[in-house]
Amino acid sequence: MTPVKKQTGQHNLEPQDQWLSTAVARVRQPIEALFAWIEENTGIECASKVRSYNGLMVHVFGKLAAALFFLELFTS
Repeated sequence: MTPVKKQTGQHNLEPQDQWLSTAVARVRQPIEALFAWIEENTGIECASKVRSYNGLMVHVFGKLAAALFFLELFTS
């Protein structure tokens, strides 16, 4: 889901739309922060050399394993 956007010329959102936008933002923000942290620490988006599904799975799960290693290393 995405937050409700104001229409052209609209100054304020309706109360129910403001509530929905706030609820959506509270759920999305921690998820986006997690993925930003994973990308920052592993470079998981750099998979331009992957040519097969199996290669992609090795790349993704290897990078996630590295992220978990970094998490354990820096939180201990």
